[in-house]
Amino acid sequence: MTDEVKPTGPVKAPWDPSRAEAWNKWFPILERGAQVLSDRLVALASIQAGHRVLDVATGLGEPAATAARQVGAQGYVEGVDLSPGMLEFARRRAARLGLENISFREADADHLQTDGTLYDAILCRWGLMFMTDLGATLRTFRTLLKPEGCVAAAIWGPPESAPSLSMGNRVVLKYLELPPPNEGSGTPFSLSDTDRAMQMFKDAGFRDVVGEWLPVTYEFESIEEFVQFRRERSKPLEDRIAHFPSAKRDAAWRAVGEAARAFEGADGIVRMENKAFCISARY
Repeated sequence: MTDEVKPTGPVKAPWDPSRAEAWNKWFPILERGAQVLSDRLVALASIQAGHRVLDVATGLGEPAATAARQVGAQGYVEGVDLSPGMLEFARRRAARLGLENISFREADADHLQTDGTLYDAILCRWGLMFMTDLGATLRTFRTLLKPEGCVAAAIWGPPESAPSLSMGNRVVLKYLELPPPNEGSGTPFSLSDTDRAMQMFKDAGFRDVVGEWLPVTYEFESIEEFVQFRRERSKPLEDRIAHFPSAKRDAAWRAVGEAARAFEGADGIVRMENKAFCISARY
């Protein structure tokens, strides 16, 4: 591919604390589903005991905590993120897990600054899609790696492959006869062209660039729980439809529940399989 790579996202705004609260509340469901992805990223990055690891856009502290368990007492993991609220959650969780080889700090992944430390591995789970200039960020990643160091990242592919993220917005806006949601730049799906995403790693100087799909399944106890989860995790959408009467908004979310029945088992549990795309590469 020879097309010039353009920046993949807009200038980032400060993280809304109310959104961090929703992530905190729903963390158990999210992490039960996504643990398989954290485990896979750690494996793809060839993380071993004694390694030093950087987790970029760590959010609530994953895959940083998974990596900390892998590197052991002789290794160390640093997690960086823009959201103070999320980082505070990550610190509390690490303390509960008894992890003393991990730290978290506020930092913009687009402008990473370190004290000259080089890392054996860099991880990024569902963060690359929001970088203002992904090409520049990946080049920075490379300068932070030791020779032969690895990077492993996860992104979302097309919206259809991640119904737990895309379905709610699509159904609500269609029900309210509004234009469809933005699923491009600045959204979780901005790197849905996975071939292009892999090419960006190559353009940044990485070698042995490999991609693979990995199922990530979220389980909800009921249709009602899924709708509540999706509604509380969709503040930008709620803001967009705030001018509608509450009864109309509630009806739109009931339509989301009806759409979710396609994922409901005989036991009433909603199991939504999503496909994450993992990219691994070497310095």
